[in-house]
Amino acid sequence: MPIADIKFSRKKLKNGMELVLAPMPKNPTITAIILFKIGSRYETDEYAGISHFLEHMVFKGNKLFRTPRELAAAIDVLGGVFNAFTTKEFTGFHIKVGSEYFDIALRWLGQLVTTPLFRSPDIELERNVILQEINMYNDTPMAQIGNYFEELVYPGTSLGRNIIGTKKSLSGIKRKELAGYFGRNYFPGNAVLAIAGDFGKNKARKIEEKIGQYFKFSNHHTHGIDQQPYQSKAKGKKVMAVYKKTDQTHLMLGARTFSYLDKRRYPLSVIAAVMGGGMSSWAFSEIREKRGLAYYVRSFPDLYMDAGTYLVSAGLDNGKLELAVKEIMKLYKRIREKTVSAKELKKAKDHIIGGILLERETSEDIATLLGSEIASRGSATPFSKEIKIIKSITSADLRRLAQEFFQPEKLQLAMIGPWKKKEEEKFAKWLK
Repeated sequence: MPIADIKFSRKKLKNGMELVLAPMPKNPTITAIILFKIGSRYETDEYAGISHFLEHMVFKGNKLFRTPRELAAAIDVLGGVFNAFTTKEFTGFHIKVGSEYFDIALRWLGQLVTTPLFRSPDIELERNVILQEINMYNDTPMAQIGNYFEELVYPGTSLGRNIIGTKKSLSGIKRKELAGYFGRNYFPGNAVLAIAGDFGKNKARKIEEKIGQYFKFSNHHTHGIDQQPYQSKAKGKKVMAVYKKTDQTHLMLGARTFSYLDKRRYPLSVIAAVMGGGMSSWAFSEIREKRGLAYYVRSFPDLYMDAGTYLVSAGLDNGKLELAVKEIMKLYKRIREKTVSAKELKKAKDHIIGGILLERETSEDIATLLGSEIASRGSATPFSKEIKIIKSITSADLRRLAQEFFQPEKLQLAMIGPWKKKEEEKFAKWLK
């Protein structure tokens, strides 16, 4: 039985905000997510981490809910959930409640993103919270390794910077900087609001009226920050070794690829499924099951609007680092030089299609998917079209892509463990 495409409407409102509505009749929940096209890659080095800092600050109180406790209690009493996130290209705020509380949730979200107070005492308290967050990541190599890998492959650029910033940059962010950054970048023309669930008797026109009532932005800019295309300012190294006394080495081994606007993202996703998509993938079978070298091993693409990477990530025994790296290099050689069998190709495609289905189960899934697709690519690809594209991919497509991007000279390695920088030259020899 064919799976129906998601039904949704989209409209640019008078204030410039993009509204996406996905009705899910009889769904018990409703989710609203607002995405601002602003993230850490838009920041200066001096105020690195300000987007993430601002994401925290909007939860400290606004004109309607004066304290964090009041703000949280308004949704907790409904059994709802809310959260936020900052990426290198977007900042998002979302709320999910029972369908009957739609009006309350919309009002709550509107106040959250339009009237934050930015009180100086709150800023100082939250600065300390974020400093502890930095310490947490520094103590968690599995979470931190991605930052070092991007620093390695995007040297000297904002894409290679940590989203959270540094202790030094955070120390210079005061109320003036936060309020100014908010005023310049968090305006309706720079936002996509996606809502999915059972709207009940709320038709599109009525929802637009509610949005006009609840999302009263004080600024109505028509143009945000001009994003300069990614350009490396420095020659990248082959290997980055970050010393930390640990019982396990965490690594990422991969290469630069292309943006999420590139149609080759589809065959790249199939490569990821073959190499590291699940417990029957090449990486899991060869590195964990057959040799016991790692607890976790996976592979995936990580794409931005004008750049991207593909990588294999693993956490492994320090004493077996060399063997593990060489086994990962064999996987890259295998995808470059061998033809993926018809059976493996079908399994990989089925894995991807199954994953796409799972991403469309709930109101939260649908709102997040549509919002992020439209904010990043300007459109949402119908499920039926994605399936058609995926099913048309051949083994030759995979090999062609692998031969272009996964040559040994293009691969780079970042690792955290009991390794000194002076050993990087030795490690680089393993990538040949």
